[in-house]
Amino acid sequence: MPQTKSKKVSKKISKSKNKETNFIQFLPINKSAEAALYYGFIPTKPVKITKDDTQKVSSLKDTGSKNHSGLHWLFSQLFAEERVALLRDYIEKNLSSQPQPIMLIHETDIIRERAKATINLEIMGTEKSIAEALLIKTATSILHDAGYKDFVIEINTIGDKESSNKFTKELINYYKKHLNQLPAHCRQGFKKDPFYVLRCNTCDSKGVMKETAPTSISCLSDASRTHFKEVLEFIETMQIPYKINNNLVPDKKYCSGVVYEIKELKSDGEAGETLAVGFRHDGISQKVGLKKDNPGAGIKIFIKKKATIKKISKLPKPIAFYIQLGDEAKHRSLEVIEMLKREKIYLQHMLGRDKFGSQFAHVEKSKIPYLIIMGKKEFIENSVMVRENSTRSQQTVAIKDLVEHIKNLNHK
Repeated sequence: MPQTKSKKVSKKISKSKNKETNFIQFLPINKSAEAALYYGFIPTKPVKITKDDTQKVSSLKDTGSKNHSGLHWLFSQLFAEERVALLRDYIEKNLSSQPQPIMLIHETDIIRERAKATINLEIMGTEKSIAEALLIKTATSILHDAGYKDFVIEINTIGDKESSNKFTKELINYYKKHLNQLPAHCRQGFKKDPFYVLRCNTCDSKGVMKETAPTSISCLSDASRTHFKEVLEFIETMQIPYKINNNLVPDKKYCSGVVYEIKELKSDGEAGETLAVGFRHDGISQKVGLKKDNPGAGIKIFIKKKATIKKISKLPKPIAFYIQLGDEAKHRSLEVIEMLKREKIYLQHMLGRDKFGSQFAHVEKSKIPYLIIMGKKEFIENSVMVRENSTRSQQTVAIKDLVEHIKNLNHK
């Protein structure tokens, strides 16, 4: 690379670092959410919802019957205004100038009647399936630390705009033939939102009509089908049981793509309490009048409140920067990060990036002493490449030996 270009890149990186200091400030976080730090989330203040945010959402939000499932109630009550406020905050702080995606964590205390603390994870600035994977993996890691052991994921997708419109049309045509079999309030709800009949617990109490109704998965575009397949592959890599729930649909006015609930898996193999809910919000920006679209995804995690709350006031010191190359390596990366997190070994990484250069740029500015690389060769060999940045010396280390190897590096 020519020297002049290198200087320009260095100047740009320095400028970006200053912006990050100004706009993304690390705030103390409850120890119960510590796992999020290891997966790359930065603790921030909850966004303030303004009157303007609420007005923008009022034209979108479904305020129909309370017979909706728990998932839709949570989406309606907790997500819509926050999405708009987050997008506004993203624009006002010029976060698009930061390396994408932006990964944030904040805590709220909204569900007081459930005696639960709410941990919110947000990934903004990417359409890639790694966003859902990171949210699910981080959420289950937080829940594990909170004492939950086994999980099952109920998941579905309404896809992109093309997919959702096709599904809506087919659903309308189907239920028009059965309207006289629905209660009056369900007929009214159906007129406002065709998805209502799938969410409502009383429209089809025996589930007869829902069993033969069109499914959103059957209406997916090629791009949406590929995205959903990738998310399921990540979940399989995590070895978390899942089932597709065709009735799990959000309000498409402010949600899109993949939607899911993480539930506690009971000893009898049945799904228990809902511990987290998540979804995509691609496309909402322009619906509420913002000029530029900003794809992203979020999840809310509900954990029991504790009388004594320990705070973490700063990030752990990273010993290495982790780089992954290729789909196989990206899938394995979640396992490696979790393994090191259990030993309190903190890495920096950019799993939302694919190219080596875009990931390595952060190594140069961070001055982290070591680099850990997993490419296709390392994935096949169950290993990683560990490089000392000051000497450029490197060696191959088996994944099973990585924890011990890094501990030895710490004692150098």
